[in-house]
Amino acid sequence: MKRFCFFFFLMLIMTGLMVARARAMEVAPVKCAPCHKSMKIFPESHKGYSLQATGKCFGCHKVNGKAKTLGEKIHETHLRKSPATMKDCFSCHKATKKGVVTFPGRPGMKASKEKMPGMYKYFESWMGSEHLDGSHRLKGVYCLDCHADYMDEYAVENTKPGCVECHGGDEEMANKTKATKFMQNPHKSHYMDLKCSACHCSHKPFEDFCAQCHPFNFKAPLPKEEARP
Repeated sequence: MKRFCFFFFLMLIMTGLMVARARAMEVAPVKCAPCHKSMKIFPESHKGYSLQATGKCFGCHKVNGKAKTLGEKIHETHLRKSPATMKDCFSCHKATKKGVVTFPGRPGMKASKEKMPGMYKYFESWMGSEHLDGSHRLKGVYCLDCHADYMDEYAVENTKPGCVECHGGDEEMANKTKATKFMQNPHKSHYMDLKCSACHCSHKPFEDFCAQCHPFNFKAPLPKEEARP
């Protein structure tokens, strides 16, 4: 009997520790209610949903889901209609006492409260610039379709693996641009290991790497009209 009681209490302790750990790892929800008082901000198809939490939203607005991810949808909408809101990340995102920010749509992703405000300029550029980020948005590409998380832009040096995944390697790109208007095919280079970012900068103007030696006058194409709403 004593042995049974010992194991019973041991199981209770272990269960309590597991619950406490699960709660500690819990991702803080993003809430709409503090700013939005009515469901009128949503389309008719969203009747029956609540403003109190976004948990139910991820049934559709998830990675590889049938709708845009919630991050993409919310960031794009606020940048378009209420850009001042976007400057205060913490009006939606909550940070722990240790300054860690979590994201409901991507439970494994974390960010630093200290660095979060610095991301606004990148979202703003993605929304309306004529740089590579702006042209990607017009094709329906979101930040996290290229970046591992919201913070890796501070340290990223080589985005070529991600570029190749969508656009193909050097040989494929050279074939795509062989009928170029320039005197030289811009993707047929004697630098076989040249990074894509040597010319194509995500959040900055295009740079003609070859201009250091050659007068090819390469220029990047401007973004075209949106491919989807």
